[in-house]
Amino acid sequence: GKTALLEFPDGWQRTIDLVTPYDGWHPLFADLAIGDRYRLRDHTTPEFVKHPDGTQSRPDLLSFVRRVHSARGKFLRWDHFEVPAQDFYQGAVTGYQCAAELLEALALGHGPHIQLNRLLQSAAQASGEGIQETNRRAAGVGFMEVVVQALDFFAKQSMHRPWLAEKIARSEQYAQEDAERLAMERTEFVQRMKAGKAKNKGGAA
Repeated sequence: GKTALLEFPDGWQRTIDLVTPYDGWHPLFADLAIGDRYRLRDHTTPEFVKHPDGTQSRPDLLSFVRRVHSARGKFLRWDHFEVPAQDFYQGAVTGYQCAAELLEALALGHGPHIQLNRLLQSAAQASGEGIQETNRRAAGVGFMEVVVQALDFFAKQSMHRPWLAEKIARSEQYAQEDAERLAMERTEFVQRMKAGKAKNKGGAA
């Protein structure tokens, strides 16, 4: 990890340990000036690691989510579940470790900075790899097992009903407004076509 020397409004200073790459994104620093926030995040961002295939990558907030660049530094892609090919039992350990890291990051408030949808898609894809091969399957299975149990816990322990009811009502409202907009556009289109035909007939006469 790294450290950062912060100066507070009253003039006193404190050195803070930044243990993980995403500590620079902690809500504690949300009130800093935008330039200071970016400098802090750059300070905690790991260096790129070069790979035999000529690419280079670095972890982005989570150790198993990597940003991949070309040898010249051009962005190529995201690897959202970058774990090694392993046997079943060791792979399961890796999957659980990744899930633990994700939950810790979410508990600290880093959710908005993690592309959860892409991460879940990639982990689910890894869990579908071959059964008899040494690959990422066990890591994906272990990771998704935690996700499923977390969702089950959420369903039983949280006040999700009013939250989801509001989302459903809002989506239904958007759907109705969109349908009304499309109907109005079709009506206006038909009226323009009729007006154009009437104009053409008048000109031909």
